[in-house]
Amino acid sequence: MKITDIRSMRLLGPLHHGQGGGTGDMIAKVVVRVDTDAGIYGLGEVDDFMGVREGIAYLRQYFQGRDPFAINPIVSELLYGTLAPHPVEAKRGVMPGRIRAIPSSSPTATPWGPVVWAVSGVEMALCDLVGKALKTPAYNLLGGKFRDKVRVYLDRSSPLKVTQPAAWKKMAAEAAEAGFTQMKFDIDYIAAESVPDVWNRSLSLAQINRIVDRLALVRETVGRDFELCVDCHRAYNVPNAIRVAQALAPLNLLWLEDPTAMTKPNGCAMVRAKSPIPVCVGEMFIAEQFSLFIDAEACDILHPDILFCGGLHQLCQIAREGELHDLPLAIHGNGGALATVAAAHAASVCRNFLGLEYHFIETAWIGEYVRRDAPLFQDGQVPLTDAPGLGVELDKEVCRKYLAPGEELLA
Repeated sequence: MKITDIRSMRLLGPLHHGQGGGTGDMIAKVVVRVDTDAGIYGLGEVDDFMGVREGIAYLRQYFQGRDPFAINPIVSELLYGTLAPHPVEAKRGVMPGRIRAIPSSSPTATPWGPVVWAVSGVEMALCDLVGKALKTPAYNLLGGKFRDKVRVYLDRSSPLKVTQPAAWKKMAAEAAEAGFTQMKFDIDYIAAESVPDVWNRSLSLAQINRIVDRLALVRETVGRDFELCVDCHRAYNVPNAIRVAQALAPLNLLWLEDPTAMTKPNGCAMVRAKSPIPVCVGEMFIAEQFSLFIDAEACDILHPDILFCGGLHQLCQIAREGELHDLPLAIHGNGGALATVAAAHAASVCRNFLGLEYHFIETAWIGEYVRRDAPLFQDGQVPLTDAPGLGVELDKEVCRKYLAPGEELLA
């Protein structure tokens, strides 16, 4: 069996609840399909970030003719290249589309950024394809599952009307009533009206006080046993991240996410040393970057995203490194239904798993562009099935409805 094509399709539709509760925006989701000469294909998802479709185009030309079972070698060759004289199947020179093949390294000379974001979706599709070929679920390709259902946590950012206590109580109650047991809010949006200076990477005391007051309303609504966590979006300096963590300590939060710039482990380590809340990092990291933060004692919880870390196998490798250091794993989730199901397969085989994020609970179409023989969510969890591969197929009607201008429907 050989890879014959790698294609993608961009879907575009309304975003009904964005950061800060904003409405009226649009959001895109990109589906990847890998085809073979055996007629078996796999589906994956990539994010709609700058450079990702260009990465898909490179992968299409470079890996046509390869064995789709060679998942780890394909990811490794794309991210790191190979040593001269290079494998016999490595491409050289100028490929179709005037794309230059670079067998000695990634096409950007680094293993992070658009190259890993692109290969994450292709790896996802290969896991789906190989599972279909072997007639086994993707989680069996990863070593077998510990759990049949994967806990989901909702990212809610904030309600639109942040100054109204009822809006916070309503958002909290709706999540609990839907069966979810964990939510995350965005520090930078909870009390943005109290920001006096948008440049200085600081939190005013007024902003911190409003953050505490509003999250206290959530805690009061959902009770003591419901997990809450907060995201700082890498926005703050060290003393302010520590200050807000200490102010929030009475609410017994599960984690403080990305408190400082993620290019410097030492800043995060300084926050962790004084924070009463565990520090969670890594949504844009590959495995090596997690190693840097673990070695610097800069994190308590690892937080990769299947769209950005290299796919299912790399996510499981990150989880295993965390387990060797007695650190738990949560999974960041910037994807739609397809990426969420793929991440659930990976989560099921990670013993140290805590929860899988979902951003788009109010934007129904993002959870509907693929179909499977179980609901996406059931009692706040993703139920796994024994369907081969990822166990999903495109819902052609939903995809046709939200197909972005200029795109062709994958068929």
